[in-house]
Amino acid sequence: MLKQNQNLLILIVVSLVLAACQQGEVELKPPEITYGQDVCDRCGMIIGEPRYASATQLSNGDYLKFDDAGEMFAYHAANPDVEVLAWWVHDYPSEVWISAEIAFYVKSDTLSTPMGTGIACFADESAARQFAAEQNGNVYSFSEIQKVPTGNSMGG
Repeated sequence: MLKQNQNLLILIVVSLVLAACQQGEVELKPPEITYGQDVCDRCGMIIGEPRYASATQLSNGDYLKFDDAGEMFAYHAANPDVEVLAWWVHDYPSEVWISAEIAFYVKSDTLSTPMGTGIACFADESAARQFAAEQNGNVYSFSEIQKVPTGNSMGG
């Protein structure tokens, strides 16, 4: 009887652990943004242009949404304790969500973005390089763009 109770107890503990793990998992997916209505979590302005919108998915599953990729990077530089699970940007030509960590970034002073950071995001490196040449800009990786001053009005 003792052996049977031990087995039952083990089964219950394993079941509880598995249930807790499943409840704690957060599906990695980009947010839904209602353009013209949702606001930027850094500056409070309405997010109106999908090609510049970006977001971070936090460890609890919540999202921070931004009207400009430069705003996203500036926000997280100022708030390094915020746990980011996933970074999201839009591919400039297609406006499709892509992982920010694999994107290529064009920074150009001639590019007019919602908060003036001059950053456009691309899924394809050759498209980014071509756009950078047209805009007299430079191409950066995810880790590199985070170190580039955005020069926007929020001081980022």
